[in-house]
Amino acid sequence: MSGTLSPVGRQYFTDSNGDPLSGGKVYTYQAGTSTPATTYSDVDLLVANANPIILDAAGRCVIYLSASSYKYVVYTSADSLIWSQDNIASVASQAVLGEVFSFGGDSATPVTGTTYPSGATYASLAAGTSILDEDAANLAGTYVMTGMLIAPTGQTITAAIVNLSDGSPDTPLGTISTTSTEGVPLASGVVTLGAAGSDKQYGIKIKVTGGTGFGWGFGLRRTG
Repeated sequence: MSGTLSPVGRQYFTDSNGDPLSGGKVYTYQAGTSTPATTYSDVDLLVANANPIILDAAGRCVIYLSASSYKYVVYTSADSLIWSQDNIASVASQAVLGEVFSFGGDSATPVTGTTYPSGATYASLAAGTSILDEDAANLAGTYVMTGMLIAPTGQTITAAIVNLSDGSPDTPLGTISTTSTEGVPLASGVVTLGAAGSDKQYGIKIKVTGGTGFGWGFGLRRTG
């Protein structure tokens, strides 16, 4: 068994003298722009940080990034500029062939709805899944939705990736579907993400034609 270096649990900022930047301000923007970009205080990207982020007395804060590239601009509490850094790319934004953004899923939670749950909130999404917060401008190439589905008594179960941000949260961007009673891995056709220019939120919804089905292991995979 081998170990790995620990990632930084909390970001730490200093002033020009190397002292903790108590009460400092961290503004976050989309890379190369002055358009504010959201960061988060939790790994599921559900709790947005304020923008600017206000640092604690020790100059610390927690920053989780979506699969995007950012620009940071850091000020003192009195609004004096400390530094600015562009093109800060999250690890998730370094897309390569075969990469998967894992939406997750819960293989033990039954699906019984015969239509996609309506709405743009987390409650309408498949059990156990996360939300992808992404600007299409940061994703080169083509992507498909992947996942595992099972219909124990042979109904048709369908899962869809949807755009929660642009007013059509019940319209699939790509789907996978099966009548398999044993469970099979599936991949959709090419998924067309929302127009580039701002972060959009994407999620997974499931429906079944009758009875009960199950879905899990959902992801977004680069194929070209």
